[in-house]
Amino acid sequence: RYPDDTETVCKSEREKITEMIDAAMELSEQLGTHSLTAGCNCIACVNKRKELLNLKNSDQEWEFCL
Repeated sequence: RYPDDTETVCKSEREKITEMIDAAMELSEQLGTHSLTAGCNCIACVNKRKELLNLKNSDQEWEFCL
């Protein structure tokens, strides 16, 4: 691999992550306020699942890194 390849790969991975976050935000806006739904990937449901997991595993915290 060339040094430029790792930079390109990192950039494309970051773009994918930001696209996923944008899609989750759009879905949340479309659905509006709703209860926690299994399989729903809107940002509201993701945050609710994260909170539930944090309550179960209170000694571990979620970390996000882009």
